[in-house]
Amino acid sequence: MLLELRAPHNERLSIELPVEAAHLGTPFNGSLCAEDGQLFSIDRNIVQLVENKRTFDTLAQLYNHVPVTAQVYEDLWRRRSIGLLSGEDFSLEEEKKLLLDWTEPKGGEKILDLGCSTAFYARSLQDYEPGAQTVALDLSLPMLQKAREKAVEEEVDLFLLQADARQLPFFSDTFDLVAMGGTLNEVSNTAQVLTEIRRVLRPNGRFFIMYLLKSTHWLGRVAQESSSLGGLHYWTYEESKNLFKGAGFTIDRVETKGIVAFALLG
Repeated sequence: MLLELRAPHNERLSIELPVEAAHLGTPFNGSLCAEDGQLFSIDRNIVQLVENKRTFDTLAQLYNHVPVTAQVYEDLWRRRSIGLLSGEDFSLEEEKKLLLDWTEPKGGEKILDLGCSTAFYARSLQDYEPGAQTVALDLSLPMLQKAREKAVEEEVDLFLLQADARQLPFFSDTFDLVAMGGTLNEVSNTAQVLTEIRRVLRPNGRFFIMYLLKSTHWLGRVAQESSSLGGLHYWTYEESKNLFKGAGFTIDRVETKGIVAFALLG
């Protein structure tokens, strides 16, 4: 099934992405053509929709564009991050179970893993429900390249898009489910990104998000204030609720583990 994209340079124009691009076991290269003739490249299945090659505006985002970060991100950091940040015993496998139990992906649904890094959420969701159509989107090309490598190893098919979360290349009401793991703390315009997510979600869609809260411990606050210089943002529990409600979401479920929060929004 074709995936219809909204052209990043003109929101009234569409781009058709062939399903072959999601078959990651077979390298797919070429160009996509918008209705006005504007071309966008596909390099080894990764659709590059970022016009400005400088695809970061904070130090925190810059780290994600370093190839070595992508190589070690999931296996050395992401696998242990929840436990380290929360101070509780919580594995990546338990996070995956929480993701699947809360979102319950179904066949025929369109799913977006936004700010996907190495696409752990996307791979988990698509593997659980092969009848879905899952898109993994990130600004970082090295992260998407590592996501492709891991998806090929696991024999999971995904659409891989290099694009900006502040201007999502999709028409309104495209997705049944959006998942985001940790990215909201890194983006430079939180409200704009949440508004874009709300726009591309269908009326009965679900939004699963993992994010970091402000620490209540003085040492944690010092560390967070230092990291905020690199572009990271943190909120209290009440501030995060107001942030989500202000973007038009309802809060269906929330679970916290130290400063780590998981929420299912409607």
